[in-house]
Amino acid sequence: MSTSALTVEELTKFGIQPEDEGDHPFSPDHMDWNESYFFDWFNDEGNMAGHCRIGWHPNQKRVLVWLYVYNGDEWIMIEEYRLPFDTIQTNPLSYKGWGLEFSYTTKEPLLTGRFQISGFGRVISGTRTGLVLPVAVDLDVTAVGAPHSRGEGMIEGHSAEGFRTNRYEQPITLEGFFSIDKERYEFSGRGERDHSWGPRAWDMEWLFMVVSGEDFRLQAVQVDIPGFPEQIQTGYLHRENSIHLEKVDYDLVFDDNSPTCTVKGTYSVKAEDGTVVKGEISSITGTEIDITHTFNPPRRSIYRRNLIRCTADGGAVSMIGWYESNRFVEK
Repeated sequence: MSTSALTVEELTKFGIQPEDEGDHPFSPDHMDWNESYFFDWFNDEGNMAGHCRIGWHPNQKRVLVWLYVYNGDEWIMIEEYRLPFDTIQTNPLSYKGWGLEFSYTTKEPLLTGRFQISGFGRVISGTRTGLVLPVAVDLDVTAVGAPHSRGEGMIEGHSAEGFRTNRYEQPITLEGFFSIDKERYEFSGRGERDHSWGPRAWDMEWLFMVVSGEDFRLQAVQVDIPGFPEQIQTGYLHRENSIHLEKVDYDLVFDDNSPTCTVKGTYSVKAEDGTVVKGEISSITGTEIDITHTFNPPRRSIYRRNLIRCTADGGAVSMIGWYESNRFVEK
């Protein structure tokens, strides 16, 4: 679906409005209030990829930034989890200081924008492991589907009286470049972005997959919240347009000792119109991310993002995408 085909009705069908592109008022009563932007990207060959999250905790007075970029041989990483909150602009999003810059500039709300980030990152896998090198990303972002949402946050730990709390996920295409040291890589591919705001109790486990092809896009999520009686299963299936998922099943094998090849197995999802999609998942590469400091109290979890290949429709459809999981080793 091209941007021109995304009508106002399609863009807002899940309740997200153009003004949700910007930042939102926050409740001073929730120490874990979070607002964040997330971008991920990959090419069809699965040898260029990356993901970046920029989040701010206004009541903790800090900003969290991570960037992971893959060039087919090595991963390079920036992690900054304690930038002072008063050093960033949130509408439009921007920061510049001490060798790190980032911004997201909206061109057309919920349709197009430009994402940029640059700084110095550490190579964490590949031939130059351990080196600190300059890294930059400059990508034009174009929506190819509606921003998907299940509605306002209503679950304890994800809602706040008197304040809107929500999130949306949106399939996108991306064009531009990234660079590592002196090497520049022209990039054209697909991915996903999300925007989330509200209290965020991170002390939970989740399995998340988002994959995208030319005419097929799928996001499938399972969430287990302590004290909540049912597992949350959600996501969307997009062919001609986006529809809710009502059931998500995974049968997976994890390799906890290998952050680059974490997961393989099968999945099955059922959409609200009765459509069932099944397939296989296999890792291409991946990284482990530090979110120890978000838990109360802080502790280690196995939180990883893997670049994956995914099949559907009996293998007739093959796509690249991302798989993410957070699992506690000790419960």
